Amino acid sequence: MSKKTQLSEKHWQALKLLEGSEVMRKDVAKACGWTPNHLDQLCSGNIEKCGNTATLFKMEYLKIAVKNAEETKLLVKENVKAAQSLIKRVLAEFSQKKKLDKEDKKLLSMYTNALSKCQPNVSIGKLSYSYTKGLTPEELIHEFKRLKAISEGSSDSRGVSETLTAGSGELSEVDE
Repeated sequence: MSKKTQLSEKHWQALKLLEGSEVMRKDVAKACGWTPNHLDQLCSGNIEKCGNTATLFKMEYLKIAVKNAEETKLLVKENVKAAQSLIKRVLAEFSQKKKLDKEDKKLLSMYTNALSKCQPNVSIGKLSYSYTKGLTPEELIHEFKRLKAISEGSSDSRGVSETLTAGSGELSEVDE
């Protein structure tokens, strides 16, 4: 039995469809005559289930994922810049008015909410933090739990309870 070391036309067709990102994976799999599970195995590079071509497919798929992520990042940056420019103009108009009417206040509220939501954020309890890069969401949650434990313990003379690095993600309770 010979081992395949090159991608077939079906593989390239799937990659082309995945590149567009308008098509869902299950539809890509169906168009290629595969099960969605098979396509998932190819994307993850599972050699046992899909043979040696899975490694090549995964490498090409990762190139597409990086390209799509960069394009998305650029679009978000351009949209945020355009939105901020528009908001600046609207706020300049609002500052010229002596009194804002109900519609102006509604629009101002909408812009304020849009600005606050344009950056990813994490809320833990009553605390809320924004971030732009650096940590994964899981790492952020762990870090904020750690910081919350420190801040809550700073007013308690008994010290800070130890946080676990793995497990349920819940902070342990301080013994009274």
